[in-house]
Amino acid sequence: MPYCIYLRKSRADRDNPLWTESEILARHEQTLTELANNRGYKIDKIFREVVSGETLAARPQMQQLLTEVESGLWEGVLVMEVERLARGNSIDQGIVSQAFKYSNTLIITPNKTYNPANEFDEEFFEFGLFMSRREYKTINRRLSAGRLASCKEGKYVGSVAPYGYKRVKLEGQKGYTLDPNPDEAEIIKLIFKWYTQENRIGTRLICKKLDEMGIKTRKGGKWSLPTVRDILKNDIYIGKIHWNKAKQIKTTINGNIIISRPRQTEYDVFQGLHQPLIDIDTFNKAQYYMAKNPANPARGHIANPLAGLIECSVCGRKMIRRPSNIAPDYLICPTPNCSNIGTPLEIVENKVIDGIEIWLNEYAVKSLNSPPDLQIVSNKPLIEQIDKQIAKLNNQLTNTYNLLEEGLYSKDLFLQRQGILTGEINKLQEERENLSNEDNKARQKKELKQQLIPEAQRLLDIYYNLPDAEQKNILLKRIFRKIIYTKEKGGRWDKSALDDFTLEFISILD
Repeated sequence: MPYCIYLRKSRADRDNPLWTESEILARHEQTLTELANNRGYKIDKIFREVVSGETLAARPQMQQLLTEVESGLWEGVLVMEVERLARGNSIDQGIVSQAFKYSNTLIITPNKTYNPANEFDEEFFEFGLFMSRREYKTINRRLSAGRLASCKEGKYVGSVAPYGYKRVKLEGQKGYTLDPNPDEAEIIKLIFKWYTQENRIGTRLICKKLDEMGIKTRKGGKWSLPTVRDILKNDIYIGKIHWNKAKQIKTTINGNIIISRPRQTEYDVFQGLHQPLIDIDTFNKAQYYMAKNPANPARGHIANPLAGLIECSVCGRKMIRRPSNIAPDYLICPTPNCSNIGTPLEIVENKVIDGIEIWLNEYAVKSLNSPPDLQIVSNKPLIEQIDKQIAKLNNQLTNTYNLLEEGLYSKDLFLQRQGILTGEINKLQEERENLSNEDNKARQKKELKQQLIPEAQRLLDIYYNLPDAEQKNILLKRIFRKIIYTKEKGGRWDKSALDDFTLEFISILD
């Protein structure tokens, strides 16, 4: 049976400034190919993991490898170290261990060959995975402690500088600090000045003035209220540095690890090395006015059943709920001065449900009159053809090593041929992955199409009996990717035009 190679860079490789990612993988590939040649192993495939992920879910090449290992396609897998196979949690390590054990697939490293059928090798392999996980946690703790120490020294540890600054390397020492970006720094000063001067203006007018002046955000877009408010609240502009302001939080949803970075209410603040852009008196005055005019974001729950679903037809942004104690909650576009007119949320919600009933009837008729679904055209023959081409190129690559060892190839010629063959292999593997993704998407779309009509009918049956906005929102998003809202006539308070707007429903299949 054939053998394969799995390549993945480690943290030590990533931190090595002398080698690029491609050079690291090429060096490992050469080492493992030479090992295979010396032992007479026939290499038919090379898995190159170019992404960096802690879990198996974040490593597509490893997932493919495990699928083929479980199918018994490989006699053995060559890898630089067993730690490259799994450094995630105990669940991931167990999946990897069982895949190799029950398929009797060898794990071959330059230092040792692990035979899962051998009890002692199995224990040694599992111990190696356990120790790698401990090492991973130790490294993370050490890095975290180093970043915290840098914060205490006033250094900036973020990867992207906040608006108004640029990130610069400190001379003669490790770490980074912030230097004012001349153009952006003036905008920051202008925002604080407008908000705190005697004839002060609010955040909405600040957005309008910046847009009228042709000033863009760093991403080249228009200014929004949250962006301006974040700037006014950010004490980095008075020379402070934060630690754990957006701490990474991991949660599990349907067996998948979801990583989020919600803003924390409690975090550490240190004096930074960088130059402040705003004096303390101006900053404190801004905080005073901000406290008098607080924003009203949802706290821990969804109060808008249409959240993240209704899209403005003018600027493309998601429309938001504006709560009020004296008037109905409104659905509005968050872009200042957008020409799309808002409407009371309840009216939009009712029209959405009425529109779904019309959409469902039209969709059912369309499905009934459309020809039956044809058999999904699989890319499997093309994938198999690509696998043969990759195997052929890998054999050619192996021959280049042999010719180098025999002295028939000079080092320059060898590197030239190796680069050409490796590039062709990478292109074929990318094409293979795209074809495989197409197959997966086609299967998923067929399954969703079969479920769409019953899901929509169920929504209409139970919608108004659901206990809260969050459950309504979840159910709506199971059917629709977005609903495009347009209202061009009448003012926000024009009662005769309250329901004079259009909705365009875009299902999850569109």
